[in-house]
Amino acid sequence: MKCTHCKDTRKYKQPNNKERFEKLIDIEMEKSYFVNYDMAEEKAYKEVGFTIIDCPFCNNKK
Repeated sequence: MKCTHCKDTRKYKQPNNKERFEKLIDIEMEKSYFVNYDMAEEKAYKEVGFTIIDCPFCNNKK
């Protein structure tokens, strides 16, 4: 089964500022002009930055 967080890559993008990240996603989704969640997420990652870590959701299931 695929991990919904990392899509079985075992790597996870952790936003540098989670509160700001979530707020930016909400702002983008409210605009609703041909924006899907993935596009809003990528734009938010660019704004706040991120760190790539081992996926905490699926690496424990080895």
